[in-house]
Amino acid sequence: MTPAAVVPGRSCENCTLCCKVLGIPELAKPRGQECTFCDTGRGCTIYGRRPEVCAEFYCSFLLSPALGEEWKPTTSHMVLGYIADADVIIIYTDPDHPGVWRQEPYLARVKKWARTTDTGYVLIWEGKGALALHGEDEFDLGALRDDQVIVRDDGRGDGIGNKTTVYVVDRDAAARGE
Repeated sequence: MTPAAVVPGRSCENCTLCCKVLGIPELAKPRGQECTFCDTGRGCTIYGRRPEVCAEFYCSFLLSPALGEEWKPTTSHMVLGYIADADVIIIYTDPDHPGVWRQEPYLARVKKWARTTDTGYVLIWEGKGALALHGEDEFDLGALRDDQVIVRDDGRGDGIGNKTTVYVVDRDAAARGE
């Protein structure tokens, strides 16, 4: 990612929330726990040798001019990401602010994203578990293990009205198409 992709006038400034909410396997750092290399509000103490996943991460607030200042992680207590290939909006919430995405001015926007996606969903990492939102439905995915994946199923051929569901399966079962 080039710095030119960052919205003019935006930067991480004093924000280090991604260092808390993201899981970093290379550092054995679990999601929702502050990184031991984070100097809160200042930055990474191993910046020059930080893992590639950290070096390549830019939150959606930095990249999307459609997100207003209220979405800045230090204000919203959320870090947003996007997986373009899957059309999945990811919201990592600060464990010290559970349910913040359910408050305005955020809730209406999050619900709109869930209603307007054709092929994806909104994934919310909160506490030790995850929720998926699609349409008007909310799916509690619980705590996920490393050997599990999230699946969106449009219900084609299931005889129950082609209702989309989002659920968790073991990675091996997903690979076999089960």
